[in-house]
Amino acid sequence: MSQSFNTDNRRRVPEGTVSEQFDWAETDPSMAVAETIAAAAGRTPTEGTPLYESIDAGAIDTLFGAGDDSPDRQFSFTHEGLSVTVSGDGTVSARPATDSVW
Repeated sequence: MSQSFNTDNRRRVPEGTVSEQFDWAETDPSMAVAETIAAAAGRTPTEGTPLYESIDAGAIDTLFGAGDDSPDRQFSFTHEGLSVTVSGDGTVSARPATDSVW
């Protein structure tokens, strides 16, 4: 699915986090992740390190494109110094990663 870079659904939340809401029926989850990372980094999705260097983009599409829109379904990973979380309800958030160990 081809998607243009759109900032209409972007909102800033505290502590340097960018959080965006997507409709998985309209936007591939991997594209949503790329757009959110780009927004957090202040660039376009085609700039920067390719997503595939950190995560299998097809796996993101498989996990979240299946129609389970539960916000409890989440996956997190790190890319370009950002901690990225994808939720089943279509929320994608990116914030500066910390080196803290839980």
